[in-house]
Amino acid sequence: MKAKKILAVLALTLAVSVTAFAKEEVWQYNQFTTIDMSTAKLSYPAGMETLTFETVEQAGDTTDYCTYVYNVDEQTIQLKEMITKTKKSKYKSNFYPESVKNGNNVIKARARMADAVLQKVMAEKNKK
Repeated sequence: MKAKKILAVLALTLAVSVTAFAKEEVWQYNQFTTIDMSTAKLSYPAGMETLTFETVEQAGDTTDYCTYVYNVDEQTIQLKEMITKTKKSKYKSNFYPESVKNGNNVIKARARMADAVLQKVMAEKNKK
């Protein structure tokens, strides 16, 4: 009987640990946007610092699954892929990179989000 209790406690501890780890990977950026921090990756194609990350954005009955590419050096942001799901349909879109400096308010808001993700990635990198 004691062994069953110990196993139950160990299983519960493991479940709590996995849940705590999963919560660290998901960042609620705002009331509409959740960012999967495990997808946030820095790369250096052609020597340019580039951040990619994925989000889930919800508004009403619409959910967008987005992949962003933020070129830090060129100051551009791209919605590389957006899969939109509604109750009745599902479709895929993509957009060209847009200048952060010359972009509209939506582009600038996406760039602020990308900067926030970049800061979290750099802070995590500096811990190691």
